[in-house]
Amino acid sequence: METIQYTISGMTQDGQKFRPSDWTERLVCTQPEQLKRYSGHLKIRRINGIKSIVFDDQLKYACAFTFERLVSFAETNHLLMTQEAIKS
Repeated sequence: METIQYTISGMTQDGQKFRPSDWTERLVCTQPEQLKRYSGHLKIRRINGIKSIVFDDQLKYACAFTFERLVSFAETNHLLMTQEAIKS
């Protein structure tokens, strides 16, 4: 089975570091009951020193609202977003 892994980087398409520095924590709700729904599908990471959010396409089924909000946020703020096919 193949899943798609998305990474939203804290860098804009024009190479600027995205602010505020706690954007990942603000964007990803940390309510325990909501985190349980995301479990295994969404993580906050530091990649090459840049705060990032990594999530997979299964988040659509766990919480479609959160999946759409993440993609929309990245597009609206011109953040770098990559997709990678992962075999499981």
